[in-house]
Parts: sequence; structure tokens; C-alpha cells
Amino acid sequence: LYSFISKAGIKWNVLSAGLVVALLPTMLVFAFAQRFIIQGLTQGSVKEV
Repeated sequence: LYSFISKAGIKWNVLSAGLVVALLPTMLVFAFAQRFIIQGLTQGSVKEV
């Protein structure tokens, strides 16, 4: 993404497209695994007696 920034300026359209392509897989994985992530967070916070 840094290569889209030059001395002439920032190519915002190309930079924005690159950011979407870079973030899309992360967002998809989180959307499908959100249930398990939340379960893991809440399970770790419960103190057993």
C-alpha cells in the first residue's frame, strides 16, 4: 500500500481499493468466527469455584 504514495501525491482511489482488498479477508473471517471469539472471551472471564 505504501507504494501508492509518491512524490507527486497520493493515489487515493488505488489506495482505497488496496485497503478494501487487504481488509476484506480479515472481516470475513471475523464475521464467521465471531460466535467462537465471543464464547472464548466470556469463558475465560468466568471464575470457577
